[in-house]
Amino acid sequence: MAETAAHTTHYGWVLNLHRVEYGKVLNWQRGLVRMRKDGFARDTLILVEHEPVVTVGRNGHQENFSNLTEEPFFIERGGDVTYHGPGQLVVYFIFNLRRRGRDLHKFMDQIQQGIIEALGEYGLTARQDDTNTGVWVGDHKIASIGIAVKNWITYHGTAINVQTNLDDFNRINPCGLTAETMTSLSKLTGEDISLDDFSNVLLKRYAEIFETKFTPVTLDELAEDIESQSGGNEV
Repeated sequence: MAETAAHTTHYGWVLNLHRVEYGKVLNWQRGLVRMRKDGFARDTLILVEHEPVVTVGRNGHQENFSNLTEEPFFIERGGDVTYHGPGQLVVYFIFNLRRRGRDLHKFMDQIQQGIIEALGEYGLTARQDDTNTGVWVGDHKIASIGIAVKNWITYHGTAINVQTNLDDFNRINPCGLTAETMTSLSKLTGEDISLDDFSNVLLKRYAEIFETKFTPVTLDELAEDIESQSGGNEV
């Protein structure tokens, strides 16, 4: 009789920040990466909504953001240029892949699969694309993904357009695509779906996919450690 492989239950944290400006959260991510590397933090999901901002990844092309009048954030993640703003759920993953098989491709697939399953709860059939990363519904992109890895600790993550004002993509070619390619959950369903509601659905999917029990933590609980690890940036 064949033995069934035992599943390992991981224990992680989920930090729901609501709306915070991008630069602060970027510094906090970097602090958590150091904490995770040194064993002072668990695998952590950060859920956040940003003020309007444009970020450019390692594969950014100038022609895709040449119309900007402000300086974007140039960051470590993979991918090209993207927009974050109100109505968009951003999920950052501070995960130790040493404890998850050191398989970045599997990790990226799991991120996308969680979004696909969560969108299915709203009656949408979403998919991955063979050419472009992210999650698509038909010919329109609803979620973008860009990850960085340092010493097998991941950071950055995914942005899902829930109630995003899609006109805000018009100043850039998001991920090298036309702005018209982008869509949102509210546009596709015709419903007013809150970020909190979608976050709860997505978190359940990620708990199953990553076989992890995520315990809520607050910024106050982590503030002193994050501040010390992020170079003294105030939390």
